[in-house]
Amino acid sequence: MKTLILFAALLTSLTATRPSLASAPPAPVPCKMSNGQPRPFPCEFQIHTLYFLGKNQEIVGKVTPTATSVKLPKSKAVKTIHSSSGDSYLYNVSVSFSRINTPSFSPKPNPIPNPPLLTGFYEIGTSTVSSPISPGEVVVVKKVDVSPKLPAPGTRPNRVSFTIQLNYSSGANAVLVAPVQYVQIKNPITFAKFPNTINLYRDHSEAWLAFNLQVDQTK
Repeated sequence: MKTLILFAALLTSLTATRPSLASAPPAPVPCKMSNGQPRPFPCEFQIHTLYFLGKNQEIVGKVTPTATSVKLPKSKAVKTIHSSSGDSYLYNVSVSFSRINTPSFSPKPNPIPNPPLLTGFYEIGTSTVSSPISPGEVVVVKKVDVSPKLPAPGTRPNRVSFTIQLNYSSGANAVLVAPVQYVQIKNPITFAKFPNTINLYRDHSEAWLAFNLQVDQTK
């Protein structure tokens, strides 16, 4: 009888300490704006990493939302342009991002030639200011079609590539001139739905990342 009681107590203890099953993926998040208020529309994407690639497509630097400063080796630039006003260094960039919410508004179809396609475009844009507020402060570097369907949990991130150019002044004390320091993913339809009282592009964008980028002249 005592043996039976001890076995029952042991079984109860093991049941109580059994690890719970994996929880379901978190519900879609609305995202916060710069003022801490919820975004009017759930943000579609999350940027994970910006990879900076050298002349052999090797990774020579990266930035993430928690590590936003990087120095790229001068010798690894894809291309170097010399002029009387200074030197410019070109690097390829690959932005890794994933969808976290379905779009509130699907981008309108746009035709593209060769081969002819009809698709909805999102825009990857960069800026030389960390918090743009006007169209002239953002340069569209890539248009990309992203399926509006929410991927299954664990789906690998999307990657989109473009090129950046970092310009340095001439002379012994060369300084970096107007460097790129911001990237965003824009849904043009959702972007235009925001009220005029919300003027920061980072709040309109589906995902954004501000960073500090330099060229290491000694490497």
